[in-house]
Amino acid sequence: MKSDFKQTLKNAYFKDFFLRVKNEIEDSDEHPQEVLTKIYTDILYDNGTISDYELVFFEREIAKSNVKINGYSFSEEDLRLDLFISHHDPSEKIQEIKYNKVLELIESAKNFYLQSTKKLYEKINKKEDAYDISKIIFKHYKDITTVRIVVLTNCECEKTPPMQRDGKIEFQNFLFDNKRIFSSSLGGANSTTIRVDFTKFREKVRCMLAHKSSDKISSYMAFIPGDVLFNIYRIFGQRLLSLNVRSFLQLGTKINKGIRQTLIDEPDRFFSYNNGIVVVVDDIELGKDKDGSFIKSATGFQIVNGGQTTATLYRTKKQDNTNFSKVVVPAKITLVKKEYLNEVVPKISEYANTQNVVKKADFSSNHQFHIDIKKLSQKIRTSEGQQWFYERMRGEYQVQKMKQKDLGKDKKSKFLEISPSNMKFTKEDLAKFINCWHYLDPHIACTGAQKSFVTFMNLLNDKKFHEKIDDEFFEKYCAISILFNKTSKIIKDNQSIGGYRSQVLNYTVSLISYHTSRKINFDLIWADQNISRQFEDIINKWSTKIYEIIQKTAEGRNVSEWCKKEECWEELTDRNFTFTITPPEFTNLKKVGGKPVKVAKEIFSPEDMDNIKKCKNLSTKDWEKMIAWAQDSDEFHYIQLQIATSLWMQSLTNWKRQPSPKQAKSALKMIDKAEEAEII
Repeated sequence: MKSDFKQTLKNAYFKDFFLRVKNEIEDSDEHPQEVLTKIYTDILYDNGTISDYELVFFEREIAKSNVKINGYSFSEEDLRLDLFISHHDPSEKIQEIKYNKVLELIESAKNFYLQSTKKLYEKINKKEDAYDISKIIFKHYKDITTVRIVVLTNCECEKTPPMQRDGKIEFQNFLFDNKRIFSSSLGGANSTTIRVDFTKFREKVRCMLAHKSSDKISSYMAFIPGDVLFNIYRIFGQRLLSLNVRSFLQLGTKINKGIRQTLIDEPDRFFSYNNGIVVVVDDIELGKDKDGSFIKSATGFQIVNGGQTTATLYRTKKQDNTNFSKVVVPAKITLVKKEYLNEVVPKISEYANTQNVVKKADFSSNHQFHIDIKKLSQKIRTSEGQQWFYERMRGEYQVQKMKQKDLGKDKKSKFLEISPSNMKFTKEDLAKFINCWHYLDPHIACTGAQKSFVTFMNLLNDKKFHEKIDDEFFEKYCAISILFNKTSKIIKDNQSIGGYRSQVLNYTVSLISYHTSRKINFDLIWADQNISRQFEDIINKWSTKIYEIIQKTAEGRNVSEWCKKEECWEELTDRNFTFTITPPEFTNLKKVGGKPVKVAKEIFSPEDMDNIKKCKNLSTKDWEKMIAWAQDSDEFHYIQLQIATSLWMQSLTNWKRQPSPKQAKSALKMIDKAEEAEII
C-alpha cells in the first residue's frame, strides 16, 4: 500500500510538471517545438548535463532521408558535439511515444550530422541558422569521435535508446521524456546521480582507506590511470563538475599548457608533478585481489577540485592523440552522505583551492538583488492595475497559474488578468536587459542566457553595478522588457531577416541604447505598456540593417560566434543609423547619435484630450464618493477600481502627473455611470 501511494504521488508530480510545460508552451507565440526545446535545454544546462546550447530549427528531406535538429552545442576545445531533436504532443494528457518514433527522431538528427560531413552547408541558404553548425561539422568531422543525440519530448517512453557506432563515430543517444526531464529538474546543479562502473575499464583503479573521521565522512587515496579518467570525462563531460563551483560558473576552462606539456613530454612524471583531483561520492563499492583494494563502482561521482586537470587531460588526448599508458592521476576520494553534501563540499573546495571560495548562492535566485526585484514586482502596478511578474526561480509563474487552477488555454483567472504571460520576465532575461541596455554588451548577451547571467552576476558581486534598485528601476526594466518583446516580434515578422534573430534582437536594443545615451522616455512606455508606431518603424529599419551588417562583417566566419565578439559590436557602432520621424519616446532627448533631434510633443487624439480633461475636472471629494459607490456596486471590474483609486491619488497631488489616455478612457466609464446615478 505504501509503495502504491508513493507511485500515485510521483504520477501527480509528473502530471503537474507536464501541465506547467504545456501552459508555458501555450503562453508563447513561438512554435511549440522551439519552446519545449528551450525549457528542456535550460533544465539540462542547470544540472550540468550540457555545458551550452544554441536553438536552431532545421527540417528537410535530403537524399530521401529526413534531416532534422532543434538545437546544438559544440565545443571546439573538447570537439564535443550535442544535437537536440524535439517532439511535442499537443494532447491534454501525457501520451506515450512509441519507441520506434524515438529511434526515427534519433535517425533524423544522425542524418543531419552525416549530411553535414558531405557539405550539407552548401545546400543551405547562408542566412539560415543551421548553416553555421553544418559548416562547423564539415570543418571538424575528421576529429570528432563522439556525437551525443538528445531526444526531448513531453511524452513518455519506458525504453532507452542504445549507443550506436558508425565507423569511428560513437553516437551516444539519450531520451529525456516527461518523467526523465522532471527528475532532472529537481536536482539543479547540485544533483549528483552519476554512477561510474569501473569494472568496464581495462585498468583497475587502486585505492586505500586514508582516513575515517566519522560516519559522515571517509577519505580514500586513489590512483586513476589516465585512460580511465579520460573515458569517464568522455562519457559524462561537465556533469562531473556540477559541484565544482568555479568550473560550473566559468562554463569551461582553457587548456592548461603546463599540464598538457607534462602529459606529452613526461607522462611517467605526471603523478609526481600534479596535485591531482578531489572527488566526492555518496557511495563506493570496493573489491580486493592479490594486489590489494580497487574501486568497483562509485555513485554520486563529482570532481570538486581538479576540473581543469581533467578537462586538459581529455583535450590533450583528443587533440594530440597522446599515449596515456604511463599516466596516473592522484585522487582524493571523499565519501559523503548526500544530506551533508551542501555542508562539506564548499569546505573541501575552499581548503583545496588557494583562491578564496566562491559561493554558488552568490549566483543563484537567492541573491539579495533578485529578492529585492521580486519584492518590487509584488507591489508595483501599472495604470490599469496589472502587475509584472518577476520569475526569480524557474517555473514559478506556471506554478502560480496552477495554484489558481488556470490549466487551460481558454480558461480565465484573476491571476492571468493581473499578470498575463507577456508581462513576465526571468532573472536571466533581466541580466540580458542589463547587459544590452546598461552595459552596451550585446555580444555578451549573445553567448547565451546562462553565460550572460553569470557575467552580470560577477559584475554585481564585484560591486560594479551601481543602479539604484527602486520603483523607478523596476518600471524602467519592465519598459525595456516591452522594448525587447516588441523588437522580437518586429524581427520575427520581417521577411528580410531569415536567421540569427536572437542576435539581431540583442544588437538592435543595444544600438538604440547607444544612440540615445540610454535615455529614452521610459515613463511613456510604462504608462502605455507599449511603444509607438514611429518607434516600431525605426526598429524595423535598424534591425534589417543590423542583420545585413553582421553577416557581411563575419567575412565567412560562423555568424553566431562572430556575434559573441566585441569586434562585431564595434563594427556596428562605427556605422551610421538614422531615422526621419522622431518617435514620442525620444521627446526628452536633445541628441540621438550625437545629432540634434527635433523634439516633438506627445500626440493625443481629441477624444484622449477630452477624457483626460474630464478626469482632471473632478474634485478629490467627487473621486472619493464615486469610488465608495463603485466598491458597493457589482458593475465594475476590480481593475477599474484600481485605476480610479490611482487617479484619486493623483488628484491629491494637484495632477502633477496627468492621467494617461488609457487610464482616462477606463475611468470615464465609471464617471458616466456615477453621473447617471447622481453620485457626483
